[in-house]
Amino acid sequence: MMPTPLEALLVYAIVMACALYCLMAFLPAAMKRHAARRLMRLSPRLASSPRLQKLALDPGGCGSGCGNCGSAAPQREHKVQLVRRRP
Repeated sequence: MMPTPLEALLVYAIVMACALYCLMAFLPAAMKRHAARRLMRLSPRLASSPRLQKLALDPGGCGSGCGNCGSAAPQREHKVQLVRRRP
């Protein structure tokens, strides 16, 4: 059974929204800032968006681009010990 064009369009829209969400979730902070600034230059309506303004000014973390430095406390170091099995 073939999907109707409306169903196919709906599936494509959902997949595109999920892809954009994943892209924004895993994109380094520096690239997010750059993309936000370019979007804000395109349109005055986009430039007035509080979400884009916050994203364009976000300094990120330690400079690596992940932006997660302030959200997690450092964890203790765990040693891993490998033990050979006896045959």
